[in-house]
Amino acid sequence: MRYEAMKRVGILTAMLALVAGGAFAYANSVSYSGQGLLADGFGGYDLQTEICGVANGADVDGPYLLWVLTATGSSAADITGPWGTAAMTKFGNGTFKYVSGWYNPSTLAPGAVVATYNGKAKNAQLVISHGCRPFTHGAWCSPGFWKNALPAAWALTGYTPADLFNSTVVSGFYDTSSAADPTLFTVLNTPGANTFGSVSAPFGLNAFNATGAFLTDSLPGFDFDPAFFGGDDSQTCPIDHHGNFK
Repeated sequence: MRYEAMKRVGILTAMLALVAGGAFAYANSVSYSGQGLLADGFGGYDLQTEICGVANGADVDGPYLLWVLTATGSSAADITGPWGTAAMTKFGNGTFKYVSGWYNPSTLAPGAVVATYNGKAKNAQLVISHGCRPFTHGAWCSPGFWKNALPAAWALTGYTPADLFNSTVVSGFYDTSSAADPTLFTVLNTPGANTFGSVSAPFGLNAFNATGAFLTDSLPGFDFDPAFFGGDDSQTCPIDHHGNFK
């Protein structure tokens, strides 16, 4: 009887642990302690490896963190952090991954993120493999940049040179539809005079420059910043002509 009572207590304890938030779904655990980060020299931390944009090999578009647990021989794992508790996806023999939203690395103190897993507790590691920061500053890639950009760069925006001006740049970056409704490529090859209608509010750009602003704003993780307009876009454009993030 004593054995049965102790067994029931053990089962109840395990059930309570599961209900208490999921972080104890498996017997073994490992806490994140900063792997995958570098000191930024200003008291904070940066990603050791940054990959932005699915077209460049990122796991998702926009800001994110990729968490990787290595627990050889395990068949299941979950991860608990600021987002709550979530299942990790298994890859290979004891490698598990989870894509979270972006969290400032400086806020991820030891113990803020914990992975639990089944199997034997043996030298498990939880790291940030890579991610993509949200960009608090804006960007500017000139119309000349987009005119010469290759398909991989255009693919990051979700648009092509053959898309029409009226259904893209109008009305977010340009007030007036064009009777001709030119393609984006046509507009990018018409610098200078405001060929396609009135000057757009809110940025006061002609159609040529508004198209460059629209495409820049369509890059994942970036916003067109009017303060950069007209400057050296080798400094303000975050990608090269091949679509690689700088």
